[in-house]
This record gives sequence, structure tokens and C-alpha cells, in this order.
Amino acid sequence: MGVQQEIKRGTLAVFLAKYSNILIGLGINSVLARLLSPSEYGTLGIVTVFISFFYILSDIGIGVAIIQNQDLTKKDISDIFKLSVLLSATLAISFFGLSYGIAWYFESEKYIPIGQLLSISVFFSSLSVVPKNLLAKEKTFKLLGTIEVSVAILTGVCVIILAKMGWSYYSIVWRSILTSIIVFFLYLHFSRFKIEKGFGLDGFRKIARYSFFQFAFNFINYFSRNLDNILIGKYMGNQVLGIYNQSYQLMMYPVQNLTHVITPVLHPVLARFRDQPKVIFEEYVKLVNILALLGVPVSILIFFASDEIITILLGAKWLSVIPVLRIFSVTIWIQIITSSAGAIFQAIGRTDVLFKLGLFSALTIISCILTGVIYFESLNAVAFTLSFAFFINFVVIFYILINKLLKESFINFLKPLFTQLPFAIVLILSLFAYQAIFGSDVSPFGKVISLGCKGAITGILFGLFHLKQLKTITDKLTKRSSI
Repeated sequence: MGVQQEIKRGTLAVFLAKYSNILIGLGINSVLARLLSPSEYGTLGIVTVFISFFYILSDIGIGVAIIQNQDLTKKDISDIFKLSVLLSATLAISFFGLSYGIAWYFESEKYIPIGQLLSISVFFSSLSVVPKNLLAKEKTFKLLGTIEVSVAILTGVCVIILAKMGWSYYSIVWRSILTSIIVFFLYLHFSRFKIEKGFGLDGFRKIARYSFFQFAFNFINYFSRNLDNILIGKYMGNQVLGIYNQSYQLMMYPVQNLTHVITPVLHPVLARFRDQPKVIFEEYVKLVNILALLGVPVSILIFFASDEIITILLGAKWLSVIPVLRIFSVTIWIQIITSSAGAIFQAIGRTDVLFKLGLFSALTIISCILTGVIYFESLNAVAFTLSFAFFINFVVIFYILINKLLKESFINFLKPLFTQLPFAIVLILSLFAYQAIFGSDVSPFGKVISLGCKGAITGILFGLFHLKQLKTITDKLTKRSSI
């Protein structure tokens, strides 16, 4: 099977899983937003910052290293898993104790039971790293997607029931715990992983250097991506943090569920071409073209339809999210493309460079966050400065990846973006004209109609500008179905 066929087949499986999860996630979030307050979301948002850090510690770069290294034996994998058991127990106990520190820092005892319960989630999430990445290495993307969707539906029903029973943010806490437990046992079962007798460090030594730099990058990236939550929660309060989290989460939906449809496939497929940078570049440019094709209209549509999206999905009490989401929407296409870069650094075995760029990105992002929170003391300012950091990091990361590592032209890499400019201009003018003519209907039904019209305008213009590409895709699908 060729590279493109492997990528397409894997991408289709991940696509179906991710977009099923989008619909499930939006539905669940829409219900919860009407059952829980911004303050309750903000309370859990603070703990989420810390538990995300422990999730990074639970991996320490082991997952991608297992995929990258083609020489690991069954004994090596067994030894790595045994290390992960010790690591999981240590992290769970540490997070249990950290709950007291979180309560002290934010001056509220309610964080203690939340943190202690979530230590269970930390334990099982850490145990899942090895079996999950064994499945990814075997390119069983359909199975992984089925597990994700099934668990999302099951735990989603549970969280809504608990929230209606008055469990407040504890409903989301228990969803996290159930998800981590169920997912671990499913990964363990389907990976057919067996623990070998004895114990040694040979397996870990084989992946140590690669995994160290990947972990170091994740470590730095965590702080740069979560400092905003810590500072906003501390200096602006849970109410403001809840609003910020909702806007950031909605902005990240297309980023995670467009880019992350493809990137889980890229690393396992391209890892065997690490000594053929030209092949990797050619395949990656094709991917960037697709990401730009999808990312640009999504960014523009969300910018012009933020009012409708928030009112329909979250309700009237979340209207403060609208201006923040509108600012973030400008960067969606940038983040969609940037988020795919990590898989390429992994595939060419340069997690050391990825780590160094992570340091640069962290400094840029942290500087901008501090400027917004401490200097301007404004949520909109945080969104503006953070968006500025995303643009800077995009240019620096891809210049080094394309020009320095893959030894290709940076301009050739940017060409797919330039080709989207005429479409973007026409779409912006069309949506602006629609808004100027019809205004904004305040009724819920009017919001639905308005969102539908703006979506239709986007879809029609997308089809007109990309008719040739859509025809090519249709022809390929028709040809495949007729075989």
C-alpha cells in the first residue's frame, strides 16, 4: 500500500471518530452549559490545568517513541510498561497530595476532594500510554476511533444524568474517572499486550533520547498553553475563567478535530521515511493544502457567526464569550496548520529541535499572556496578545522545519495559503454584506436561520472556488466504489 493510501485510509477512520466526537461533545457541552454556571466551569477549569500537566508527566515521551522505534522487542515493551506502572502510582499519589496545594493557592477547600478524586484518573490515564500507542503503531485507527466514540457516548450520558441530579462540577469529575478506567481496559484488551518475566532497562535505553526531547517539548508546551488559565483564575476569578475556557474550547474544536484527524496517522506512516526528507515534504505539502482549504473558511465563518454559535450552543448567560471567541477565530487556520508540525518533527527523528522551538514558543506565548493579564487586565487583551503569539510561532516553526530540516523552499510551502486568498476575500465581503443587510435577529429561531444562511453562503462559495478539487475527490471516490 502506498503512502497516500495509508494516510487516506487511516485519516478516514480517525475522521469518522473525531467528527462523531465533535457532535457528541457539542451536544453534551450544550446541555451542561445550561445545567452548570460559568463559575462552576471555572472551578473545574483550574484543576484541569494541573491534571493536564500530570497527563504530560505520565507519558514522558514514551508513546511517540514506541511508535518511532522499529527495533523494540516484546520484552522491551513489557519492561517499559512496568516502568509506566511505577510512574502511574507515583503520579497518582503526587496529585492526591497536590490537591492541598491547589486549595491553599486559590484559597478554597473545595479543590481538595476534586483533586483527590481525579488522582484516580491520573493513574489509569498513565497506564493507558503503552497499550494505546501499541495500537497506533499497528495503525489500528478504526479500532481506536470506535473505542473513543463508544466511551464518549457512555460517559456523556452519565455526566448529564449526574449534572441533572445536582452533582455540579463533580459530574464532570466522575466522567473523567470513568473514561480513564474504561479506556485503559479496552486498550489493554485489544492490544493483546502480555507482560514478560523479569525486568531490565534495555527497552527504555533504546527510546530514552527520543522520548526525553519529546517529553521536554510537551512539558514546556504545557506551561505556555496553560499559564493563561492559572493567571486568569487567580487574578480575574472563576467567573471570568469560565467564560475564557468556553471561548478557548470552542476555538479549539476545529483545531483539534481537523488537525488531529490527520496527525495521528502522519507519524506512524511517515516514520519509516525519516531518511527521505523529500518524500516527507511532498506528502506534507499535500496535507497543508487540505488543512488550509478547510481552515480558512472555518475561521471566517466562526468570526461572523460567533453570536449565533454562542446563543445556540451555550445560551444567553454566556454572551460574554462572543467577543473573545471572535478574536480567537482569526487564528484558527494558523493553529490548524501549526498543530500538524509536531508529527513531522517526530517522523524525521528531530524531537530535539522540536524541544528548542517549544522553548521559543513558550517564551512568546507566556510574554503575551502576562501582557494581557497583568498589564491590560482584560480578557479581550489576553485573546489579542495570545493570537499575536500564534502568528509569530507559525512563521518561526515552519521556516526552521521546511528550510533548515527538510531543505526545501519555505515559499513553496506557503503557496497553498496564498491560493486561498481570493476565496477568503470574497467570503469575508459576502458575510459582511449579509450581516449589514439582514442584521441580527435576537430570537432563538432567528439565530438558527442566520447561522444556516451564513453556513450556506460559506458552503456555496467554497464549492465555487474549489470546484476542480471537489470534482477530483468525487471522481476518486466514485472510481473506488465501482472497483
